[in-house]
Parts: sequence; structure tokens; C-alpha cells
Amino acid sequence: MTAYSLDHVALAVRRWTQGGPVLAGRFGGRWRHGFEQAGAFNPAQIEYANGMRVELLQPGSDPASFVRRFLDGTGARARPHHITFKVRDIRASLGAAGAAGFEPILVNLDFEGWQEAFLHPKDTGLGFLVQMAQAEEMPEELAGDMPGLSLTPPWPEPEVAWAALPAVAGQVSRWDPVRRVLRDVLGGAETPLEPGISRFTWPSGADLVLATGEEPGLRALAFRGDGAVSWELADVLRAAEREPIVPELGIRVADLASQRVAG
Repeated sequence: MTAYSLDHVALAVRRWTQGGPVLAGRFGGRWRHGFEQAGAFNPAQIEYANGMRVELLQPGSDPASFVRRFLDGTGARARPHHITFKVRDIRASLGAAGAAGFEPILVNLDFEGWQEAFLHPKDTGLGFLVQMAQAEEMPEELAGDMPGLSLTPPWPEPEVAWAALPAVAGQVSRWDPVRRVLRDVLGGAETPLEPGISRFTWPSGADLVLATGEEPGLRALAFRGDGAVSWELADVLRAAEREPIVPELGIRVADLASQRVAG
């Protein structure tokens, strides 16, 4: 297995303060950190009870920022950008990708603390970028000295319960490349749930629930507002199909515990 965690989902937003208060105010997401830097993008991460995170990508100061282009290309206020898998050996993951017929893009192995590569959505059939990252946790005493790093949330701390984010839902149109990347490259365990629907799991982070559909891509973030990590398939699929898209995030969100009670 090359990946040990589906670590986070990244959403492109115009501003952190657009999506962050929604993630904190509805589901108790805790601010982890944010970086404001000169360049293409400013990332911020919000964490949930099971360790799963949502990353907000805000355009940087560079007029050619890829985040700005990504949003401007569709006129979107916000939209999903990628999901990140943590791997123990990035070179082994690159080798597995090549053996499975994928050519990684944006490969960057220059920094020991963070090495990464991406798989293009047109190759994988997933409809969103897949990031593979080998990372080392930075000691807090060093992190506090990093230029541009913010450990203080730019919005009020949440007053609601700290939710878990146990499942992420999406659609795919071609199962063969999807299975090759998620099983063969990233080592996910597949559990077929119903015809055309499968769950992929890793030792930590969220599960990925995928269903056959005409528009590949991420569809929903499925929270448990009571902090539990268990979930029901019907609840996740209901969130992916019936919940309205949250404009500030560009994706559907749902509290699985509330849906279970309501259903």
C-alpha cells in the first residue's frame, strides 16, 4: 500500500473568509493553520474530529495564480480542486503510477519536508486532481517562526460541536482508470456497495464513495455532527444528490446524523 491516508479535500475559494466560517459554524471545524505568501496561492486548513481536513485555496498575489484561473474559467465562486493522499514513499508511489499507466504531473521532490506529485483528472477518470504527498510533521516551535504562517483563525472559534468528516462522495464515468489509481497506485481497499457504487478506504482519513454518473467529480462532504465516524450509504448518496451546493464552498455538505434521524 502506497497511501496511508486520504488526508484532505481542497476547495478553491475567492477568500478564506468566504468558506471558513461555514466549515466552522456548521460543523465545528477547527482552524489548523494558513499561509499567506507571495505567489500562486494561499492555503488554509480546517480540521475535523477524525483528523480529516478541508483545505481552502485562495488566489495568491501573482496575477497568473492557478487558483484564480481555475475559478475564473467557470466564473465559479468556489469549486473542488483536488484530494490529497499522504504516502510514505513518494518515489514508490511514482513508480506505481507509471506501472499502472499514469504519467504524474507537477512532480516536486526538492523539499524534504514536503514532496508531491499529481495525477490529472482526465487520466484517472475521477474529474478532480489527485495529489500524492510525502510529508514530515513540523515541530510547533519551528512552525511558529515561518513567514506568512497564521495559527490564529481569521473568524470566531466555533461554538457548535466538533464534527467528524468520515466520507467524501463523487461520481465517475469510467471505472477502469479509477480502480487502477485508487487500488493499484494508492492501495485503497474497495468494497462494492451496490451496482455502480463502491467505497474505497485507507487506514486513516475519510472514505471515498463513488457512484457511476455522467459528470465525474467531487459531489459532497458528508459530516457526522455528533462526532461519530460511522455512516450509512443511503445518507452519503442522499447528500451527494439532494443537498444543495453551498455557494461558499462549491460542494454539497450534509450532517449524516441528522439525515439518519430525518430518514
